[in-house]
Amino acid sequence: MAKRLNPGVAVSIITIAALVGVGFLAAQAANSAPEDRQIARPTTAAPTGTAAPGEPAPPPKPTTPPIPADSGTGKRVVYSIQENRVWLVSEAEISLRDYPIAPAPVKPTPGAYSVTIKTEEARKGSDNLTITHSVRFGYVQGIPLGFAATDTPLDKIAVPKSTATGTAKPKTPPAAQQSAGIRSTPADGTALWNFAPIGTPVVVVP
Repeated sequence: MAKRLNPGVAVSIITIAALVGVGFLAAQAANSAPEDRQIARPTTAAPTGTAAPGEPAPPPKPTTPPIPADSGTGKRVVYSIQENRVWLVSEAEISLRDYPIAPAPVKPTPGAYSVTIKTEEARKGSDNLTITHSVRFGYVQGIPLGFAATDTPLDKIAVPKSTATGTAKPKTPPAAQQSAGIRSTPADGTALWNFAPIGTPVVVVP
């Protein structure tokens, strides 16, 4: 006659087997998670559920601005002059990151460019701001044109207005007015630096 298992022992065996199964499934899920998350900006989940009676409704989740139309195809950096915004677009036409910028006094002409020079080290920019992760993509009116990161808050960067001379011979504008440097936060500037090697297309739209 077979010996019966003690009920307590049987429950322990079942519990251990269940825990082993849960651990295996968790390991499988972790191994299947995407690895490349350095460029994409982290997002917060939208609030779930509805507001209780008498309480205000939760604010709507902000929407990501779409990639501008007529901005080319494939992997590229898109810069909108009117929206003061940059998009980092993948080969699959997915916006990996978009962010606001502080525009330069001298605006680029809309068109197709490409990254030509990159400088990671801190230095003084043409607008007298300390900049890092400079990504240059051309010239405008003979002035170097490009993106760069700065610790200066973007809303504190004033764009100088041109001043009337009133005489026959024009005055030379201050150095800051001759800048074509487009400024971003350090996090966004680093993301652009990592995304765009030399030769990456840059598309400027109105």
